[in-house]
Amino acid sequence: MTIDIHGVGAGTTATAGLPPYSHELDWPEGLEPFKVVDDGSQSDPYPHYRWMLANAPVLRAHTAASDVWFISRYDDVRKAMRAPKVFSSQVVDPVPLTFLTLMDAPNHSRLRQVVAQAFTPKAIALFEDRVRENAALYLEAMLAKGGGDAVEEYAIPLSMSTISALLDVPAEDFEKMKFWSDETFSYFGRLARNAPGTGTDEQSTFEFFAYLKDTLERLHAESSPSVGGHIARMWKEGLLTEKEAKELCAFVFVAGHDTTTILLANAFRVFSEQPELLERIRRTPEDADLFVEELARFRGTVQRASRITTEEVEVAGVTIPRGAIVRLLPAAANHDDAKFPNAAVFDIDRDTNGHLGFGHGVHSCLGSPLARLETRVTVQLLAQELSGISLDPARPIEYVRGNNLTNAGPEHLHVELEAHRG
Repeated sequence: MTIDIHGVGAGTTATAGLPPYSHELDWPEGLEPFKVVDDGSQSDPYPHYRWMLANAPVLRAHTAASDVWFISRYDDVRKAMRAPKVFSSQVVDPVPLTFLTLMDAPNHSRLRQVVAQAFTPKAIALFEDRVRENAALYLEAMLAKGGGDAVEEYAIPLSMSTISALLDVPAEDFEKMKFWSDETFSYFGRLARNAPGTGTDEQSTFEFFAYLKDTLERLHAESSPSVGGHIARMWKEGLLTEKEAKELCAFVFVAGHDTTTILLANAFRVFSEQPELLERIRRTPEDADLFVEELARFRGTVQRASRITTEEVEVAGVTIPRGAIVRLLPAAANHDDAKFPNAAVFDIDRDTNGHLGFGHGVHSCLGSPLARLETRVTVQLLAQELSGISLDPARPIEYVRGNNLTNAGPEHLHVELEAHRG
């Protein structure tokens, strides 16, 4: 059987009812075929997403290990996220790490409940003053020299200090903790996503786990009221194994800062593109909430959510076989004009209801109240303190290279800042 996806890929054929591979399609000039492991050609993936949404809403890509299917349209991604029995998160079985993104019920439900109480909006609100205080310090240091790297000098320290406080894990040595976190995310990607890894990620990850075990012992001895203390008590009471306790702690730490870091950096970027929004939010600070939701839709952090099909399933007229590795693309779905008209434009006044910037369904982002808080504080602070943000023309954006095959966004974002003289 020959399948032609919406007329694209003329001249290529597919056998056994399968569509052409990504590299067989007629991509427009300037766009290389979309790949499973980015080689640098899709570090900023939105041009690829726009083409896929229009021409290949179900895209098949080849790897040495297996085919990988990418689903991009909003309705299809949302339906898949709501169907965990068909689109299973347990891509690797047995699950190698106690990371919630790797699990289905009942383990997912049991372990999510361990930490869920710490991430309610009410619980997160207790950290707002600390977040504001730290954010002001980091921005003040950048402003004193007229700018800097919004990732290294603002987003990373703010997100890491916040999640460290929530867990009661010391964060004095940001470089060491950031290194361990990145290596753990890489190790996760290598085990669970067939990502390339770093060569040192396994050793570093187990060093991190050992550090967290010692920390949990301390938190239990101190009867800490933190999330880390709660995990420690569950471990000591036999409700979690030692492996689950330290790996769940690592998951909360990594997931709690990595995604937020990119979201915070993207706030700087959007203000550089629409500087008039600084004055608007300075005059109407409550509009920061609108900014945050549109930012999560427009340049969200999580680009790929991995699934495996438990049965044959048809999506957008394409039959995906049972046992297929699928990557849902929530960031692409958020740029689907059928759901969000003129989706390629950041519009603070648009209706963002239903956006997938923080996931959807049973795997919706546990830490979204924390990410929203840190981003809202940042947006209000930037509007209050700055009259202008511009990208440093001598230092182009450097993007995250996907060792975890999950997130995408700025790894370095150099900005020039102009203080508000109100």
